[in-house]
This record gives sequence, structure tokens and C-alpha cells, in this order.
Amino acid sequence: MTDLTIVSSKINSVLSSLPDDIEKGGVLAATSVLQQRANDIRSQRVNWQSYLQSQMISQEDYNFVVAFDASTPEQRETILCSQRAQCARTFLNLLGHISKDQTIQYILIMIDDMLQEDKSRVEIFKEYSKKKRETVWSPFLNLLNRHDGFIMNMTSRILAKIACWSRELMDGSDLHFYLTWLKDQLRMPANEYIQSVARCLQMMLRIDEYRLAFIAVDGISTLVTVLAGRVNFQIQYQLVFCIWVMTFNTNLAEKMNKFNIIPILADILSESVKEKVTRIILATLRNLIEKPEDSDVSKDNAIAMVQCKVLKQLDILQGRKFDDPDVMEDIEFLNEKLLASVQDLRCC
Repeated sequence: MTDLTIVSSKINSVLSSLPDDIEKGGVLAATSVLQQRANDIRSQRVNWQSYLQSQMISQEDYNFVVAFDASTPEQRETILCSQRAQCARTFLNLLGHISKDQTIQYILIMIDDMLQEDKSRVEIFKEYSKKKRETVWSPFLNLLNRHDGFIMNMTSRILAKIACWSRELMDGSDLHFYLTWLKDQLRMPANEYIQSVARCLQMMLRIDEYRLAFIAVDGISTLVTVLAGRVNFQIQYQLVFCIWVMTFNTNLAEKMNKFNIIPILADILSESVKEKVTRIILATLRNLIEKPEDSDVSKDNAIAMVQCKVLKQLDILQGRKFDDPDVMEDIEFLNEKLLASVQDLRCC
């Protein structure tokens, strides 16, 4: 086994060990605006009978959605085993024929909950679209043009799951449109759903093809611009996480400081009081030295860190206690490399 294969295997191991849904079970789920609103909307059941009576939905779609809406997780599994194609048909019909925001919100939550229970269910939509010779993405991408923030961001969450969990990746103009939408949402002033936008990016950027596509839509400079502004620690963590996963691609790690990322990370590190923010910044700085194959890039990155007073921060951090042993390992690694960099500069 070559060194490159070993390194590649380690990278895949790190990324595959991350949770499938970054939000699942954490504090974030409780604080996310999207999740709070989803909980409220779930409690307001839809009167499907009125849609049937007004002939806005078919009897077939009515029968499925009423049974599915009232089902337990175990019952849903049974329904999906026998009515797999009907599930996709009904949900896509409902999204296409109903215009009321509140009902669209409710349908999207049903879809998201269904996927959350079993990520292999993303293939239900893929299989149905293939049989119809249509793209799975269009019905959902169209919803990103709605004016309702909840609809847009719940749709984005569903898109990220299908894009990350299905056997075939999103690509071409669909991927370009989605990543551009995410990037634009990050830049939107006072976006109350920014946590949800960042979470979708956290999922997407674990996949190398999506990282390269994100670079192509000028994604890194957007992350840097947002981080340079005044954002809360949760957004800092999520966006630095996005940069961290991108540094596992050697080529991207070599280009990263062209976007002036090191001064931004150093500034946040000097002000950070949250361990998870400190931890992800240290891991990113380490990758910026460790991952580039070009040793000159690694040296330049180390010099940039010295110039941004990262050594001083490392000295302060060595006096703190951390729950995660990896933090101390990263501090020691960076301290050693940056001190060596200082020695090299003195010798020149």
C-alpha cells in the first residue's frame, strides 16, 4: 500500500465518521429556526379532505397521503415497502398542484422526516424520476425560488440529503444552481436561516466532487467574507468546518491561503471562548500545513501563521484544559512547525 493510499484512506475514514446529518441530536437541532418552525408546523394538521373535495388532488394521492400522515415509523416502513412508487408520485404531485405555503411547508416536513428515518429512502425519488425520464432535482430546485424562507430552506435540506445519500451524485447545471443558491443565502444580510444554510454546506462539502464545484462558484471567498464579518460562534464553527473539510483535498489545501483565510482564522482563534470553535480552527490550520504536497506552500502557510501571531495563541491555549485530546495534539503539532518556521526565517 502506497503512502498516498494510506493518506487517502485516513481522510475517507475521518469524513465518513462524521454524522450523516450534522444537526441530528445536538444542541443545534434545538436552537435552529428551521427546526423550531418545523415543530410548530407539524402540530397543524392539513385537512386533506378539502383538497380532495375541491379536486386539487386525486383520490389515489389522497388515500396515500392520509394513510402516510397518520402512520407510525413502523407503519411507514410497511407502506413504503408496498407503495414505493406511489410515495414519490404523491409527494411530487402535491408539491406541483398545491400552492398554499402552509400546506407546502407541511408536505416538505413529511418528506424530510421520511428521509431522516432511513437515508436509503432518497432512492424512492431517484427511481421514480428515472422511470418518468425526468430529473429528480427540478421539482425541488424550483421551490428554492419561492418567497417563503421556511419552504426554501426545508427544500434545501431535502436536496442536500438526496445529493449526499443517493448512489448518483448531483452534477451539471443542477449542482451549479444549488451551490450558487447556498452561497447567495450565506451572503444575505440578517438571514435568520443561516444555520440551516451552513448545515447543508457542511453535508455537501464532505464529498470531493461538491467541494470542487463549490470552488467553481467562488464559494471559498464567500465563506471568508462571512467569517470576516460579525457572526456568532455557531456560524463560525459551521463555516470553519466547511473550510476544514475542503482542506482534505490536497489541491484545495494548497490554494486556500490565496483567499487570505489564515488571518481570518487567526483573528477568530484569538477571540474564541468556545472549545468547538478553537478545535476546528486548530484542525484547519494543521491541515493547511500538513495536507499540501508542495512543501513551499506549507512553509508559506506556516510563515503566514507566525505573522498572524498564532504562536502567541498556542502558548495561551497550552495553559488551558480541553476535553478533546486531539486539541492538544494539534497545538503541539502547530507549535513545533511554527517554531521551526521561525528558525528557518532567522537562518535566512
